[in-house]
Formats: sequence, C-alpha cells, structure tokens
Amino acid sequence: MRLLGRIWLHGVLLFAGVIALVMITQRVMSDFDTRMVMRHHPNLAVALANGVLARASDPTALEAQLADVRRETPLHVTVFDAQHRVLATTITPPLPPAPVVTPGPARWKDDRLVVGAFKDDALVAYAVLQVPPAPSVPLHAALMLGAALLLAFVFVAAPLTWSIARPIERLGAFARELGSGNLAARATIERSDEIGDLARSFNTMASQIQRLRASERELLGDVSHELRTPLARMRVVLDLAGAADHEKARAYLAEITTDLAELEQLVDDIIVSARLDPEAPRWDAAQPPLRKVRVAIGEPVEAAIARFSARWPDRELAYEPCGDLLVVDADPVLLRRVVDNLLDNARKYSTAPIAINVSREGDSVRVEVVDHGIGIAPEDHARIFTAFFRADRSRARSSGGVGLGLVLARRIIETHGGSVGFTSELDRGSRFWFQLPLQRDAMDA
Repeated sequence: MRLLGRIWLHGVLLFAGVIALVMITQRVMSDFDTRMVMRHHPNLAVALANGVLARASDPTALEAQLADVRRETPLHVTVFDAQHRVLATTITPPLPPAPVVTPGPARWKDDRLVVGAFKDDALVAYAVLQVPPAPSVPLHAALMLGAALLLAFVFVAAPLTWSIARPIERLGAFARELGSGNLAARATIERSDEIGDLARSFNTMASQIQRLRASERELLGDVSHELRTPLARMRVVLDLAGAADHEKARAYLAEITTDLAELEQLVDDIIVSARLDPEAPRWDAAQPPLRKVRVAIGEPVEAAIARFSARWPDRELAYEPCGDLLVVDADPVLLRRVVDNLLDNARKYSTAPIAINVSREGDSVRVEVVDHGIGIAPEDHARIFTAFFRADRSRARSSGGVGLGLVLARRIIETHGGSVGFTSELDRGSRFWFQLPLQRDAMDA
C-alpha cells in the first residue's frame, strides 16, 4: 500500500475511534445526567410516577408504561397496591414496599422516592422509585481517558509507528552509516510505497558515490601513469642525447618534442574539460571563450581530416564533401577538436577504413564517424562519456589518451546547444555522431 493510502487509513481509524469514544461518552453521560436531574428536580420523578400510577388499574397498560420507563430512563420503578402487593416492576427482584404512604409532596429519601395515588384520602396504589448509584466523576473521567488512550494506541499510534516511523528510523541509521564512511552500506527496505522509493534512491545514491570514489582512485592512477610515461621517456632521451653526436641529438630532441606535445595535449584536455563541465561553478573567469562565427560544417570537418591524414597517412578515410549550405553558429576550432577526437578514437580501436558522413536532419546537421573495429561491450555503454574511462584498460601507448576525448567532445557540443550519441557492437565497430542546430537562413535555403 502506498504511503498516502496508509496515512488515509490511519486517519479513518482515528476518526472511527473518536466516533466510538463520543458514543460511549454520550451514553455514559446521558445516564449520569438523567440521574442528576431526577435527584435535583423531584417534580420530574413525581410526574413520571403519577403517569405510571394512572395505569395501575390496567395491567397491560401498566406493563407497557414501565417498559417505556425502563428503556428511556435509568430509574428502577416498582408499583404496589394498597395491600403492598407488587403490581408491576422494572427490576428483579422488585424494590421493597414502603412501610407508610401518606398524602403530601414527595421527597427523595436517600436514593428512594415514594409517590402514592389516593381516592377520597384512601390509598389506591403507590410507586417506589430508585436512582441506581452513579459512578463518581473522577472514575468516570479516568475510564474515558483510558479508553481514548487505548483506542489511539491500538488503531493509530502502533500501526503508524510500525509502517512509517520505524522504516524512516532505519533509513536514518543507514544514512548515518553511509556518512561515517561505509560506502558499502545499503538500505534493506523492500516496499512499494514512497518510503520504498526513498530507500531505492538512497541505494542508487550510495552506489553512485561508491563508483565516483572508485573513479577518483582510478583517475589518480591514470593521471600519474600518463604523466610519468612521457617524463620518463624524456629523461632517457636526454641522457642519450648528452652522449650522442649532433645528428643523433637532433633525433632525440624531436622525440622530446613529441613527448612534450603529448603532455601539453593532456593538460589542455583536462583544463578545457573542467571548464566545460556543466556541474562546475558558473564562474565567468573559468569559462573558455566560445568564438562563435557562421561556419559551414564542412570547414572544421575537412580541417580535421587533413590533420588526421597528415599524421596517419597509411589510414584509409572515406568522406563525401557536403557543400557550403550546412551552416552553423559555432567555434570552428572547438568543432575541429571534436572531429579530431572522434577520428582519433576510431583509429585507436580499428584497423579498417574509417568513414565520415555529414547530412542534414530536419533543422540540424549530423556528423557521424564510423569504424569497423573492436566495438564496445554493452556493460561499458553507460560509462563511455565518463571522464578517464577507456574501453581498452591496458593503458598501452599504442591506444594512447587518458579517456578525456569523448568527454571533451560531448561538453563542447552540448555547450553549442547540440547533442552527442553513439551505437556500438562488439567486434563489429562503432558509430559516433553529433548534431548541431542549423543557422536559420541555412534552413530557409
């Protein structure tokens, strides 16, 4: 049952308990009030007795009248004839007869009242009335209070504590355990209501925190490895260059230049990725300047292709020029960097030809980079755009990078108001794409 239904049910039970308490109180107080009225206003009791005595000569009518008295009042009534014989009564055994009955106003004596019916000063019949003893007010109040507390506990407090308060207390204990550093703690509440949803959200949050901590440790190891490798190579090359001739020293210096370029690219990727992080603080000084201009999408794509072909002349690359109609408002340097990263990613994980497709889809332009390499395992799809994640975890220099290329590409495209995605199958290759909105006049054309 959902939490709202539980609360509603508790409210209904509470309402039913209050109604029951009111009915009980009304019944008890009604009897109590009747006794008090009869005691303090004897004329009412006398009138009631006279009504009964008026039917003393008709046994059937007399029984009917006493039945009404029994049903509507708490009084005990016994009717006698002049010879003190019982004619009718509301109580068994009957009340004892009065020793003497005289004309005149009737008064309560202790808890009894005697009312006679006379004819020519001769007693015809008389009625003896008695008010049953009433419980004292303190006892009465204590009983009502006890009943109210019992009803509240049985029908409201206990179910509410069991179904709501205790699970929330368990969630609080889990949160405190998680906050103390036990990232493996999980809530063990299996329910289908809002509290169950909260417990599952807690578990999801705990799992995410645990993954982030693991990624942080992996990040430290990855960055240390990526920085240590080129630095170590440069140290070795410098040692060799110091003992080599002029020509060999020039070759060694060229290798150092390559290693420095790798370090510069790594640091630059980290800085730009951090500045484009959508969850980072929005500090103007921390944002990279976007130099947006009207640019045909083919320009940054072809610039990236030319750069790729110059670096990897033996890799086959298929591309169909798209003309100058697909115009976007973007930073061409950052767009070229996106295509650079996608091409380089395709090169690392495939040996087959790579294809670039550029097309228009509605009000957007779509750029795809398709490879026929090793593909991506299904369990890794959710982490592809996670910083420092790599499908190839060997960290071999042949595959290069630290897992920032796709993250950087995604953040650049989303900063331009576009979207990024991919499809991939193991051993069949991957298709990465991004879309950007077209310029309005280009859409009209």
